[in-house]
Amino acid sequence: MIANIQAENVILSGVLQSPDVIDRVTDFVSPEDFADPLVSRMFRAVCESHAAGLACGAVTINNMFKDDDAYKLAGGQAYMANLTASAAPLLGVIGHAKEVAELARRRRMSEGLAEVMQMALDQSVSASDIIEKADFAIGCINASTRGKTSYTAAECFDAMMAQLERKDRGVRCKLIPPMDDLLGGARRKQIIVLAARPGMGKTAVALSYSIGAAMNGHGVLYVSLEMSAAELGMRQAADICFDGRGGVRYSDIVNQELSEADYQRLRQAREIAADLPLVIEDESALSAARLKMLVRRYVRRFEAKGERLDLIVVDYMQLLSAGKGKNTYETISEVSMTLKEIAKEFDLAVIALAQLNREVEKRPGKRPQLSDLKESGQIEQDADAVMFLLRNEYYLRKEEPALTDPKRLQWEQAIQEHAGKIEFICAKRRNGPEGTALGSFHGAYQAVRGL
Repeated sequence: MIANIQAENVILSGVLQSPDVIDRVTDFVSPEDFADPLVSRMFRAVCESHAAGLACGAVTINNMFKDDDAYKLAGGQAYMANLTASAAPLLGVIGHAKEVAELARRRRMSEGLAEVMQMALDQSVSASDIIEKADFAIGCINASTRGKTSYTAAECFDAMMAQLERKDRGVRCKLIPPMDDLLGGARRKQIIVLAARPGMGKTAVALSYSIGAAMNGHGVLYVSLEMSAAELGMRQAADICFDGRGGVRYSDIVNQELSEADYQRLRQAREIAADLPLVIEDESALSAARLKMLVRRYVRRFEAKGERLDLIVVDYMQLLSAGKGKNTYETISEVSMTLKEIAKEFDLAVIALAQLNREVEKRPGKRPQLSDLKESGQIEQDADAVMFLLRNEYYLRKEEPALTDPKRLQWEQAIQEHAGKIEFICAKRRNGPEGTALGSFHGAYQAVRGL
C-alpha cells in the first residue's frame, strides 16, 4: 500500500499532545487521508472534539475508544502511552501532514487507475466514461495541497495589499472597452455569466473578448460545446483580419470566395494567431467533472510553456452535463457550482455563456432581466457578474414592415439608430456598480469592438 503509517502516528501523537497544532495540521491533511483506519477515526475524533470546544487529549480519546475492537487490538492504553511518549516538533508534524496528504493523493490515483483498467475490459462501458474516470484519477495527484483556508482580518488586509502591489486588475480585453469598463476586468476567482437569446452575438462577443485578452498577454482556454474548432477558426480568422474598417468577410471564408488579397490577410492573421496564448477545446459532450480535469490539464500545459492560464470561456454552460439521473434544474445547479469551484481552485476568471428563456421576447423592448436566466436561480447566485447582450437591430429586422406601410419611415429611422450596435447590460456585479454601455457589432466580420 502507498502509505507511511509511522508518519500517520506522528501526526496523531502531535495533535493529542498539543491541541494548538490541530488547526495548523488540518490545513494540509484530513481524516480521509490516513491509510490506517484506526488512526483515521482517532484523528477525526480529535478534530471534532476540538471544533466543538471539548477536551481532545490522550485521556479523553482513550476513554472514547477503550471499547473499540481495533483500538484494543493495537494495544489499547499501552498504544496510547506509546503515542504520547515523545512529542514531535511542530514543523515535523506539519511535514508529515504534507507527506500523508501527498501519499493519499497517490493512493487514490492508483486505485482510480486500477478501476480504469477494469472498466477498459468491460465493453458495456463507453470510452467517454473511461476517459472521464482516468482524468479524475490523474487529477488526484495533480491537485494542489489543501493549503490555508481561514484567515484573520489582518491577513485578509495583507492579501489585499499584496494584490494592489501586483497591480493585478484581472483579465482585460481592450478590443471591447465597454466590457472592460462595466466589469472592471474579469477578476481571478470570479465567474462572469454572459447571457442572451439566440442571435444576440454571444459567441462573437466571447471570441472577440478571448482574442483581445490573449493579445493582451493573458492565457485563454475557450471550451466550445456547440461549434467545431473549424467553425470557430473561421470566425477567429475574420475577427483577427478586421481592422476596424474592413477585412475578410466571414461569409467569404465560409463560401471560399476569397481573393488573393484576402489570402494574404489570412496568412498574416495566421502569424498573429500563432503567437497568441489562446487554445480552443472542441468538445461536443462534456461533463462538469471532466471540465475540471480539462482545466487542470491546461493549467499544467500553460505553466510548462512559461505562461499562465488566466481565463476560461465556456460556450455554453447549459450544454455541460452532470451526473446521471439528475433533472435539468439539478444539472444546471451542479454546473454552475463547478464553474465557481474552478475559478477559485485554479485562481482564474471564468466567463460562462448562458441561454436565456423565451420570456425575453414576450416583453416590450426585449430587455433581459435576471429572472430570464434559464433553468436555475443557482446561476444568478454563483455569478459574480451577470452581463446581458441586446441587439435591437436583430429584432427590428424581424419586424420589417412592407414598403407601403405607414410605419416604414419610423422603422427605417429605428434601424439607422440601432444598426451595428450591441448593448452590454451589467445586471449584477458583486464588487461594483451595475450599468449599461454600447459597443459595435460587425456581423460581416464576426467582430465586436467598442464604439
